[in-house]
Amino acid sequence: MKTHTIQCLITTIYFFTLSIVIVLSHNLHATTLKPKDIRNFLGTRTPYRFKNNKNDTRISFPSCKETKIWMILRHGTRLPSAKDILGMNTKLKELKYEILMKNNQGKGTIKEDYLNLFKNWSNDIEIEQEKYLTLEGQYEMIQLAERMQKRFPNSIKNKYNSKHFKFKYTATQRAQQSARYFTVGLFDKNNSQSVVFEPALKVDTTLRFYKHCDKWLKQVKRNPNTYKEQMLYGNSNEMNVTLQSISKRFGLDRVLRLDIANLIYKICGYETSWHKFYPSPWCIGFDDVSVKILEYYHDLKHYWLDGYGFNLTYKQACMLLKNVFESFSKKGPNATFLFAHSGTLLKLLTHLELYKPDSHLMGDTIVKDRTWRASNIDCFASNLAFVLFKCKDGDKILSLHQERIIKLPMCKEELCPLEYLKEYFYDSIHNCDHSDMCRLD
Repeated sequence: MKTHTIQCLITTIYFFTLSIVIVLSHNLHATTLKPKDIRNFLGTRTPYRFKNNKNDTRISFPSCKETKIWMILRHGTRLPSAKDILGMNTKLKELKYEILMKNNQGKGTIKEDYLNLFKNWSNDIEIEQEKYLTLEGQYEMIQLAERMQKRFPNSIKNKYNSKHFKFKYTATQRAQQSARYFTVGLFDKNNSQSVVFEPALKVDTTLRFYKHCDKWLKQVKRNPNTYKEQMLYGNSNEMNVTLQSISKRFGLDRVLRLDIANLIYKICGYETSWHKFYPSPWCIGFDDVSVKILEYYHDLKHYWLDGYGFNLTYKQACMLLKNVFESFSKKGPNATFLFAHSGTLLKLLTHLELYKPDSHLMGDTIVKDRTWRASNIDCFASNLAFVLFKCKDGDKILSLHQERIIKLPMCKEELCPLEYLKEYFYDSIHNCDHSDMCRLD
């Protein structure tokens, strides 16, 4: 435990120092750069600071009192996977020098300020730090907790009591640290040290039900048909034109492969999320058209892997919904906070019938006005909350996504009767057997 604490401290110091050094070295350029506003279309790596609800006014309803809250959060901004870190160290490092060379030869149109960003760009992330929570991820959790407490002060007390709070996270560094910094936002740094967290489980059928569902792993995740539409779009004329556009913007005299353009899109997203004060040079490759092409390419994957593509995908999210109603139906904590992942949130949103398109997303052409858009519904630090209100005419549930009040599709109003929801989701509550639905025939 001591080793883990020291490791986390070193990581925090590393990113704090790195952010200061980079800001200082680029502050001359930051004021002159006017990049295209592509920041809202970066898929699951979209910064939460562009999507959150900054209005933290207390939420109340006449003749009602909020008594309990249940909230699930995706971890905050993190570092890339080992595969993407390796790609930064090799493929992007080589491409950086090619871009600089071509532009120095007068073949590109990148302005000097951006070229300087490329010259100074490097990657010092160790493979061992893959998917670690970043400094920005810590801030996201602290500020998110502060806003939620202001909105619902009755159910989220500002003093910690183990009987009133429940905190649980998956067995990952990013989820554990997200939970830790969330409690700093609720109780301040000193008082958060006394918070008790439920033990993280290696096999967690509530927070990561899909990771332990053999049937889903075989029939969906490892099924080539799951990625058919994404592959179709990857070979489309729209994508070919986009790859040419990206290559031209970098000043290259060759067309980049899709896997390289995809890596560039991901790193553009990561670096935009990490750094508030200056742009990632890799974002230069995109305009407001090409960035939406890459965004749709990624949305196709998440739609078929985590969304409405296969019934079993969202059916298994009953494990979470059952947890919601259990926490509201018995004595126990006033506030439950669970820290999980993108796959968890997307499947639960789908189980709740939210952001459902009129028809399946397909790979023959982009659907521009779709409601299923990971940049909006599953950015870093995405969250979903249910608040129980005791009203004169019965118990009611208020739902919030990304800290904004939403109306569930099956409800007539935003404040929805608890008994109606229990009836509507009867199967999810009473016939939700993980081992049964996930058993391979």
